[in-house]
Amino acid sequence: MLSMDINTHKDEIDLFAYWASIWRRKWLIVLVCMLAMIVTIIISKRSPKYYKSEAVIMSTSSDSGGLGAAFSSSPFAGVLGSAGMQSTTDKIMAILKSRSAAEAVVSRYDLYKVFNEEAWDKEKGAWKDPLKPPLMTDTLDMLMRSVTKFSKNKEGVITIAVEWKDPRLAAEIANYYVYALTDFLKDRSMNITIQTLDRAIPAERKSRPKTLQNMILAGAASFLFCIFYILIVDHIGKRRTMI
Repeated sequence: MLSMDINTHKDEIDLFAYWASIWRRKWLIVLVCMLAMIVTIIISKRSPKYYKSEAVIMSTSSDSGGLGAAFSSSPFAGVLGSAGMQSTTDKIMAILKSRSAAEAVVSRYDLYKVFNEEAWDKEKGAWKDPLKPPLMTDTLDMLMRSVTKFSKNKEGVITIAVEWKDPRLAAEIANYYVYALTDFLKDRSMNITIQTLDRAIPAERKSRPKTLQNMILAGAASFLFCIFYILIVDHIGKRRTMI
């Protein structure tokens, strides 16, 4: 019983010592946190601003047999080979996510140059390094993985979200995906109607960088770093005095 009381008392003393050590360096913690937040604000202000536009659609009717027949003779034929793809919504998602759809969008808005503007010489109308032009594969991957996101909910509503530095271009790309999809189905006389619930419009506010959120995260991370640093340094100092 006496041993437990001694251990408890020792733990309380250690906690008090740790707290005292942290409190002695409180201005260091405040300084580091403020510096981290200021640097974060500067970086956020200098970083490119991105804007997100969303188009929301859903299919109102379907014809599975006709749809499958049309796909077999289309550029998207290889996309829908998965046996698990059964619903009309899944098949529409597959079209939107396909490389063929991405190529159509890249060609429509000349995104090969837009996404690689740093390597393009506008005055000469040529690549700055003609021997090493950007890869088209990288442009397509950027559109499919970074710039454009597709999602659906259980009601079958599909959201096409496009995020880019030019808010007008972001909206146009999202809307063009809807146009291309509708045109594809219409050309093949599919009994599928794509209803646009929300047309994409140019965003008025940036989606990123999120300055306030980044500032809070930087402050919290720097605070925890300072606490751990102080405790480790204090622990090392105590061990050295004991030796």
